[in-house]
Amino acid sequence: MRVKLADRVAYVTNKLRTLGFQNITLAVYRPGPTSMDGYYRLKAIKYDFKVFISELILGGSVAKYSYTLIYSEEVVLRYDNAPHHPYIKTFPHHKHEHDRVVPLPDHSVDAFIKEVKPLVKDP
Repeated sequence: MRVKLADRVAYVTNKLRTLGFQNITLAVYRPGPTSMDGYYRLKAIKYDFKVFISELILGGSVAKYSYTLIYSEEVVLRYDNAPHHPYIKTFPHHKHEHDRVVPLPDHSVDAFIKEVKPLVKDP
């Protein structure tokens, strides 16, 4: 599925809102040469949780990404495709769960949001 940068930012922002995140900030927005290219970084806050979403969009597809959930100052969950764990079955896609690095078969932002949802429930 090809997507425009602006549409992708709106989609991810709405997904974060459905989880109750507020103070959603577009920290970086760098459009590319076409509407199907560019980079963005979002920051969202809910209670002691912070989410950082960054994606590089090339030709309408997510080429590079990092999705991070932080509680207080501890990274609870991160999805990314940095090529630094070649032994992982789904290389370069992997996730960090606290101190563990594990395979990541579904590396979509939707999968990340689904995994974050029960962690950030309202008290």
